[in-house]
Amino acid sequence: MTAPSGGPGRRPTARSLASLLAGRTAFRLALLGTNAALLASWGEGTYEPYAAAMGTAQVLTTLTTLGIEKSALKLVPRARRTGPQLITVLLVSALLLAGAAVLWLGCAALFLPAGDTGMLRLLAGLYAALLGLNTVLVGLCRALDRNRADVLNFAILSLVIATGAGGASLLGWGPVAFTGWILAGTALLNLAHLPALYRATRRPVRRGITRPVVSTSVLMACGDIAAAGTVSLLFAMLGASRHHEQTGHLYLMVLASSVLLNGFGYLMRLFQPHVSLTLRSVDPASLDRRVVRRLLPVAAVGAVWTALALWLARSAEQAALVPSSVAVLLLYVLCVPLFFAVGSLNYLLENATSRTLRATAVSALGGLVCAVLLGLVLVPALGALGAVTALASGEVAHAVLARLLLRSRLRGPATPSAGACASRTTASRTTVSRATASTTPAPTMPTAPAAVPTDLGAS
Repeated sequence: MTAPSGGPGRRPTARSLASLLAGRTAFRLALLGTNAALLASWGEGTYEPYAAAMGTAQVLTTLTTLGIEKSALKLVPRARRTGPQLITVLLVSALLLAGAAVLWLGCAALFLPAGDTGMLRLLAGLYAALLGLNTVLVGLCRALDRNRADVLNFAILSLVIATGAGGASLLGWGPVAFTGWILAGTALLNLAHLPALYRATRRPVRRGITRPVVSTSVLMACGDIAAAGTVSLLFAMLGASRHHEQTGHLYLMVLASSVLLNGFGYLMRLFQPHVSLTLRSVDPASLDRRVVRRLLPVAAVGAVWTALALWLARSAEQAALVPSSVAVLLLYVLCVPLFFAVGSLNYLLENATSRTLRATAVSALGGLVCAVLLGLVLVPALGALGAVTALASGEVAHAVLARLLLRSRLRGPATPSAGACASRTTASRTTVSRATASTTPAPTMPTAPAAVPTDLGAS
């Protein structure tokens, strides 16, 4: 199936891709540069609690988005008549999630330790939650083909972060003041997006729309929740271990890799409306041949590669060839191809059919469990090296479980969908009528109103 050439589902142009990638890359580079400057300005003793708080709070960004951005980019281009209603459901869901996260953090603040440590954890959690809401708001703008809002949003966020670093260097701001500054800037930017999105919604929402939209968002969130949850839990384990001094270096490494990994994920989301329309009528046999059968080879190669990379990094560290921070960086860089490979396959499975979406969502959560269990053993023994190894092992488990879940379901000849049968029936009738009928054209059948399941596609 070929996606339409116009509208939100069109293939992004080179100019649009360049501007969107420039805005997001500038934000990631500003975040990385700012944290390097903060480490130099504060020193490791002050920076370590900040890195631990921000690293642990990362999962709140994913929980606040809960797949809403990816769900919008998948469903809105498929919706012929209910696009504004889908935006309404997704916007309300995002606001409710952000409100729930803020309420939970407010209640948790009662049990946090008094002083700067407790305040820093609270502000880091609020910032992570509002950053997740910000991601959803700009994603909804892109689903409506309003790309300029995305570029302007991340340009402003980059400016907020850079000015916060200036305040830390010139005015002596500590972690609490810096985190409060970027939190306030993100909150004001979120408020600025709401009026335009509110005007784009349509009310009331038709019955039967809310449930499939929410279920699709939850399933598409599982991969992101598993990834962010794994990182947050591994940071918590590392901070509680005897290797807690490696937390700051690992956080800087995660930020540095996010420039590449998040940039790759962001690029896939820019193509997601077009890919979603293209995969709407995917043939299960073709999907098994092209995507599913690659899961086990990727997992097998990834497992062997990760073990060899750990041995190499550990040997270099023990032989005093490189410091521990460089050894962790080496291991992380060697594992990046595995992250790319599994992420690409997961992306295709998420946007194909409802069956593949459920399978990859369940397997992502299984990968989270595997990474955490392995981290309980490796982090106390190896520190940051163990955390990176557990993270890569979770990706391997994700690929293995997805292959096991999809092996029997996609085997054998594909069952034609109702739409495909109808198309073939219509085509055969047209052929017969052209061969036997007179030159008078047949009357055109009126188009029936689109039903909700047709609008939502394979949700």
